[in-house]
Amino acid sequence: MNQPPAESVDERSRDAAVISKVWPCFHDVQLADTRRLKGRSHRVYECTDARGGAVVVRLSAPQRARFSIEASLVQRCRDAGIPVPAIRYVGHEDAVDGPVAIMVQDKVAGETLREHAKRVGPESARDVVRQAGQILAGIHRLNTTGFGSVDASLHGTDSKFSDWFIGRLEGKLNEARRIDPTSGRLLDRAVALMRIHRAMLDDCSPKLLHGDFSPDNLIVEDGSIAAVIDWEAAKSGPPEMDIGWWDCFFESPLTPASELISGYEQRIKFEPERLLTLRHLAVLRIMIGHFSWTLSVGDPEGIKHAAERIEIEVDTADSWAHA
Repeated sequence: MNQPPAESVDERSRDAAVISKVWPCFHDVQLADTRRLKGRSHRVYECTDARGGAVVVRLSAPQRARFSIEASLVQRCRDAGIPVPAIRYVGHEDAVDGPVAIMVQDKVAGETLREHAKRVGPESARDVVRQAGQILAGIHRLNTTGFGSVDASLHGTDSKFSDWFIGRLEGKLNEARRIDPTSGRLLDRAVALMRIHRAMLDDCSPKLLHGDFSPDNLIVEDGSIAAVIDWEAAKSGPPEMDIGWWDCFFESPLTPASELISGYEQRIKFEPERLLTLRHLAVLRIMIGHFSWTLSVGDPEGIKHAAERIEIEVDTADSWAHA
């Protein structure tokens, strides 16, 4: 069972004070209870009103938050018919130890796709994974400009995809080589594979990417997907990036990428060779970033997993590389 992150009494008290202060800005029913939830990037709380209604509140240091951008793109998704929770409030508030960024959104009833798949088993979960593919295709219908992390107008940071895909990986590569000089040969082979596909990368058209499309960020209610949550990693890029992300961390008998793609192609068809190459390149890039991060935090299991996956991708390149 996932436990919420450790927190000090002082932190909880400060956050509760901020939530109480902004509560009247978006709700006219008294706040009854606040419960800490699991969250990787922000402090996350479920807040229940006196009538039993609930919202999710996320708090962060202003320099780490992209809440205004996230709220803007979530509204675009709502307008396009993508199931997303409504945003109630976005703002900044003063706390005892400095300003705090805050975003409030509706709490969606249900369970994550990961939880749902474990409960119902692979046969029943397959239909919902295909639904996820259909929804992902709807997200990818939204046009963007540029590549990389998006702003509120869905414009990415880089004009060419290879500039983001390869160029913005340089810092992570350098950090990995600094921490583990023996990794240089494997990383060099991986980057060489990316570079020979530069023309293919720069032939990609930008679309809205969720950036963390996963069984943990899909809420299922009564056998249907009720919401796509957690848009803080949204990017502009080719659709295959979201498929590669699922490949990296969420491929399993319960949530197979093949079923995700099957549902996707009920709405939008992939070009098979292009899909094969780009999803493998995406896996390679994601795993290089993961390798660098696990080295920096000293995670032996994560380091081993990332290095092994990079090596597999490099060693099998003859079967998927089509420069």
